[in-house]
Amino acid sequence: MLDEFSEELRSAREKSGVTLQQIAQKSRIDLKYIEAIDRGEFDFLPELYVKAFIKQYAKIIDLDEDEIIAKYESAKKGKTVEEERSNQEEDSELQKSAPPDKNVKVKHVSTASHKTHDDSFQEIQKPEPANFLEMLLGNKILLGATIAFIVVVLFIIIYFLFLKSSPNIVVAEKPYDEIRKENMQRYINEGNVNFPDEKTTVDSLTLEIQAVDSAWFYIRVDNSEILDFVLYPYSKRTLKAATGFRMTIGNSGDTRLKLDNKSLPLAGKKKEVKYVYIDKNGLKYLKPPSNPDQQ
Repeated sequence: MLDEFSEELRSAREKSGVTLQQIAQKSRIDLKYIEAIDRGEFDFLPELYVKAFIKQYAKIIDLDEDEIIAKYESAKKGKTVEEERSNQEEDSELQKSAPPDKNVKVKHVSTASHKTHDDSFQEIQKPEPANFLEMLLGNKILLGATIAFIVVVLFIIIYFLFLKSSPNIVVAEKPYDEIRKENMQRYINEGNVNFPDEKTTVDSLTLEIQAVDSAWFYIRVDNSEILDFVLYPYSKRTLKAATGFRMTIGNSGDTRLKLDNKSLPLAGKKKEVKYVYIDKNGLKYLKPPSNPDQQ
């Protein structure tokens, strides 16, 4: 299926009249990687960067990037996108039509089992309440709800008629600045003059990434937001975080890092992949994850 996928990419490229050299020039990606994709060879780098290159390839020949990635992932499983979507729809239908759990027991009561030939049972229909009061007295839940409603209404009436209008319990609110000054004065009088810093700690770290040559990045910011992007030669990008950045750098030899305007030492060679973690204490190297998509 990967051969069919690469054949589809190659046909689309030839139809658009774009050469491999033009794709490499526009994307700033090494020509040998573009040629590998064109031949249907996708094991030249970790999966994360292969997908990034395929996206750039598809973008330049005017194909839908998300659709191409979906086809690539389906091809790796030996299926087409249509087959995989069909299987997902079938699974969804099976879940909807699945029988109820056998552990759930339903008790069926047969009215016939309560009657014998000796019984001359006749249902006696209760007469409907003559008025609302009789219905209310006959329904405990409705009666309780009605009593609770009456109590709430009486409380509101008493509050507005007596409590709220009483001048003895009206308290004038002080302006915020006045209250703040009083609290500050109290701290000073008690000998506590270390006031907390009012500046927020959100996004307290600023990381600047500069690329000397094309570089590819997979970054998790504060263990939540995930960024996946390519920087072209002599371009840069600035990121902010509260605690730190977990990074996979696809071209560490041509990447420069600054944390809060201070350069970070990044030891790497051209086209070498590095895994690092950056926080307020600086840069720390990490072991390569077994699955780059789940770092």
